Amino acid sequence: MTRSFVLLAALLPGGLQSQTPPVTPAVHHEANFDSERAKANELFLAQKYLEALPLYEDLCRQDPTIAVFAERHGTALLKKSSTLADPGERTRMHQDAVAEIRRAQKLGDNSNLVQAVLGDESKNFLNAVITNIPLTVGYTNHGTPEAQAAFQQAEAAFGRNDWTTAAGLYTKAASIDPTWYAPPLCAGDTYFRLNDLPNASLWFTKAIAIDPDRETAYRYWGDALFHAGDINGAREKFVQAIVAEPYSKAALIGLAQWAQKTGHQIVKPDITRPNFNLENGKLKIDPDLAASTQDGRSSWIIYQQYRVDHGAGTLNQWIVGGGFDASANLTPKGYQHTIAEEHAALRAMLDDINAKLSSGTLIETNLDPSLRNIRNLEKANALGAWIAIDAADAGIRSDYPEYRAHHRKHLVEYVDGYLVH
Repeated sequence: MTRSFVLLAALLPGGLQSQTPPVTPAVHHEANFDSERAKANELFLAQKYLEALPLYEDLCRQDPTIAVFAERHGTALLKKSSTLADPGERTRMHQDAVAEIRRAQKLGDNSNLVQAVLGDESKNFLNAVITNIPLTVGYTNHGTPEAQAAFQQAEAAFGRNDWTTAAGLYTKAASIDPTWYAPPLCAGDTYFRLNDLPNASLWFTKAIAIDPDRETAYRYWGDALFHAGDINGAREKFVQAIVAEPYSKAALIGLAQWAQKTGHQIVKPDITRPNFNLENGKLKIDPDLAASTQDGRSSWIIYQQYRVDHGAGTLNQWIVGGGFDASANLTPKGYQHTIAEEHAALRAMLDDINAKLSSGTLIETNLDPSLRNIRNLEKANALGAWIAIDAADAGIRSDYPEYRAHHRKHLVEYVDGYLVH
């Protein structure tokens, strides 16, 4: 389980690409390399991150090509940064830590820890605007100054692995500002490390009550329940984490880890929607689709025409125009692809297919697998949830909070019943 870290920097993905060929880092293993590597590994696995930090710093100097060194160096720096009293120094070390995690990723490290940390770092206003995923109160409220002071003391104790002191200080911060998500979240995490599941569950519940639409407390709680042997309880929490934030890598990792450990698989319904484009402002008919009458694929033209009639120019909407408030909630200007529009377009297509089946011009056993799966989802009242979670583009992502507010039960049933095998 990875800790959620305070968001301190907004980073644009990508950026300008240099035309200069990358420089191969110099590798110079010294006499102590193997012994230092073994000792660092021993300390890291024992969660003695602060003791491992100088060793990994030296190992990265000796061999900057090894991804796991960069990952562990970054992790230890994150731990160390939480113990620093000076805000500026804490921010600089945090940024150095994230840079090391990014370096690990560039070296080929795509571990769950790397994905979770970088996923946490993306929870800022700029990224929310880029991805059309609004921020919830669990990300936007950073607590009162008095609560922040107690919280930072708790972080320092946590960084030293002083769980008992940290738990008391996190709960103190939560009592000072009961509207701040981070203190009860971290209190629950700390009680988990103290093997106190009742108190861990209590504080995770408090965090969820503050923000039921942030995935972190569900995921942490799922970890705690799994380690306590409650396999089904853990599954429930990991499923709820995905419903809270279906586009979060960390949420997906939580359920994927549970599935791997319990002999399950995460498999999305096999559905492929054909792309479409306009020609002189009208739908450009795909001749291959028009000719595919025996398997029902010609009915996709009905879907496409419905989308075009409602403003779409292609299958997926990459950008939604409009303005954003302080939480990156979008007020659309112009066309926005919504879950309701997508559902209505698919229903129009299904009506056409059902009419052909009834008339005998289409045989159900010949039906294209994607169309068969869409029909089955609609019959089970799960098609809307599939659209929201597995067919999302920029428009649907910005539409998701409103849909989740009215369909959480259906979303949970879809993830639990259709994605987990």
